[in-house]
Amino acid sequence: MTTDTDAKIRKLMANMPEAFNPDKAAGVNAAIVYNLTGEGGSVWTSRIADGKCTVEEGQTEDNPTLTITMDANDYVEMMAGRLDGMQAFMTGKIKVSGDIMLASRLMTFFS
Repeated sequence: MTTDTDAKIRKLMANMPEAFNPDKAAGVNAAIVYNLTGEGGSVWTSRIADGKCTVEEGQTEDNPTLTITMDANDYVEMMAGRLDGMQAFMTGKIKVSGDIMLASRLMTFFS
């Protein structure tokens, strides 16, 4: 059964390559795992390399450059601009492992 949050996440992930701005991510070669927990949660892997962004469902990288773990609903709220990413990180709503500097730049790669 697909929940409302799950449907929103699927749409966000499907739109990620279209929203990608390759100029902002010049020189980046990374695999990012989104571990979205709670109701509607799922796991996704995004690859940024050679001026392209691809997204697949599931964790497809053994050693991702960056892993972002957060509640699925909080991810939807953050992508909608209703939850500040830095504030969410500072309050523990987002947990990051791997390349912290990449995490701080990630949102700038997308329009």
